[in-house]
Amino acid sequence: MLARRIGMIAGSTIRGTAGRCAVALAVTSVVALSVAASARADETVWSCGNFGNSVFGHAAVFGINTPVNCPGNPYGTDGLTIATAGNTVAAGKRASWQATAPAGLVIAGAWVPPGQMASNGINDGQQYGGGFYWAGGGAPTQDLQTTAAFSNLSSSYFGWQVICGANPCTSNYNWISVAEVALDVRETVGPILVAPDGLWQASGWVRGDWTLHYYGDSPSGLCDLSASLNGQAIPGSSSTANASVWHQCAAPSVSSTVHTANYAQGAVPLTLGASDAAGVPASVSKTVYIDNVQPTVSLSGPTDAPSTAGVQYVTATAAAGASQVAGIDCSVDGAPAGWVAGASARVPVSGLGQHSVSCAAANNAVDGAGNHGWSDWSSWSLSIRQPTLAAISFGSRIVNALLCHRARERVTVPARWVTVRRNGKLVQVKRRAHARVVRVIRCHPRVVRVRVRVRVHGRWQWRWERQVRLPRTVQRSTWRARHGATATVVGWLGTATGNALGGQPVRILTAPDNGSGAFTQATSATTSADGSWSAKLPAGPSRLVQAVYDGASTVEPTSSGQIQVIVPASVKLLSVSPHHVGWGGTVRIAGQLNGGYLPAAGTLVRLRIGFGSGYTTYGVQEHVTGNGRFTTTYTFGAGIPGVRRRYWFQIASLPVGDYPYAPANSRRITVTVGG
Repeated sequence: MLARRIGMIAGSTIRGTAGRCAVALAVTSVVALSVAASARADETVWSCGNFGNSVFGHAAVFGINTPVNCPGNPYGTDGLTIATAGNTVAAGKRASWQATAPAGLVIAGAWVPPGQMASNGINDGQQYGGGFYWAGGGAPTQDLQTTAAFSNLSSSYFGWQVICGANPCTSNYNWISVAEVALDVRETVGPILVAPDGLWQASGWVRGDWTLHYYGDSPSGLCDLSASLNGQAIPGSSSTANASVWHQCAAPSVSSTVHTANYAQGAVPLTLGASDAAGVPASVSKTVYIDNVQPTVSLSGPTDAPSTAGVQYVTATAAAGASQVAGIDCSVDGAPAGWVAGASARVPVSGLGQHSVSCAAANNAVDGAGNHGWSDWSSWSLSIRQPTLAAISFGSRIVNALLCHRARERVTVPARWVTVRRNGKLVQVKRRAHARVVRVIRCHPRVVRVRVRVRVHGRWQWRWERQVRLPRTVQRSTWRARHGATATVVGWLGTATGNALGGQPVRILTAPDNGSGAFTQATSATTSADGSWSAKLPAGPSRLVQAVYDGASTVEPTSSGQIQVIVPASVKLLSVSPHHVGWGGTVRIAGQLNGGYLPAAGTLVRLRIGFGSGYTTYGVQEHVTGNGRFTTTYTFGAGIPGVRRRYWFQIASLPVGDYPYAPANSRRITVTVGG
């Protein structure tokens, strides 16, 4: 009965039902959810030897000792021992060596390699029983047993024990000794990964440098932490496994800088991964949106505007990458910048003077410090000035001037007190009123008699009436100058409101009146205090004349209308030879057009022959070019023999659109014809 009791105590078993399950990993912002793990960690725990003992604890009682005898060879017969000492031990007392798995781990099997255990006097039907045990079962040991193996367990603990089965027990030299045991451990909780901040927590678009910070754990410990962005590996961390403890790995947390510019733009996957001592891999991914494209901004608008045009607007237009434009910062004349959300902004500018508008655009991507991506600053210059007026003329003349004449007039000088010196003293004397005759100039406006049409009693009638013509000034826009003469132009410069601009430079431009529009500066002038100016034009052809004011910091540039200088051509009849020819004879005529400006196709010259006061145009000399010199001939007809006549020749220039001179006539040269 005693032996049967001992055997039942030491070797009772409970059938295990534990299986191996799949592991799944889901990571939230701060914690990863885990389920039972299908992989297992084979943790070899040395009870003696070089690795020492890390996971087994012992429990001794009086008379049953739990010594540790480790000679240094893990394959010897000594180890973690339970041995009786011959003392009196009460029935049911027990001593043990036991390993208890921490939370998340379940012992699924155990194996004692051959030669790594010994059992003596246990379960021999005498006093002591014992053996291996676990949750729900156990197995007795036998004398001379050197190995053991157990599988399909699902226990949180595993150990071996010696129990007193007699009442009392006094036997000595009974023992169980285990030098090495390998525990087959299954994880019931998968790895977790934690990424509390940095790139993993970023929302929206990112750019520049970010910190990737993450860590994790599992019951068996994480041996490797890894990450990748768009498939490119990011350095992680690792840990060497220690097979003598339950938590065999401890890979340190990772905090590395990620240069997002080294990766693709747009939506890319960010993956965190881990592998624990049980060989269970874990990974989690999210999409990161990267935009490292630098935004750009361009400005458009007026560069010059009159103050009367009101507020001016400069338009800023921005462009960016995939994250699009967040907004635009604009500053006017160095003032603090103003933010406008969106891809365009209208910047108001007002006030006289030179203005500068500077704008920069930001996108929606931020770096790890929260800084947006910014464009370079773009600038725009705008001048707001008072509008000006410029006038130019060849002087003015008075139309309908007053009609004046000298006259004598008798006037009365009233009595008055005067101071005179008498006897060296100043005294006041009253002079009597008197009359005197003075010379005066009397003027009156011109009065003319004109015929006007008026309506009388519903009918139109013509009648004469007297009208007064008041004096007025007429500006002259055309001036006729002789060839080679100068011309004087006058003008006025002021603002549109009528304020004169004094001390300002005015440029006077001229262009030959040949349709070329080739204006060049002929001279310049400076306005006087009342805005007026005058200048002398050098000699030249018929010209168009215009005054130009280039403006200043607060006043707009302007130009006057065009006036015209009309200059006649210089036409010379150089010679007609011979001076005396017979009837039917021929004379040779030479002429010259002076002054240049001959068009490439030449100009035309009219040829005249006259007798007395009458003349006729007998031909046209075409295409006078080069230096303006030309020759032609004229042949007289058959006249009356014995009759002598005197004819004269003359040349005249013709009006041609691309020849900038007015028509003019040469002198006359007389030729005698006949005998």
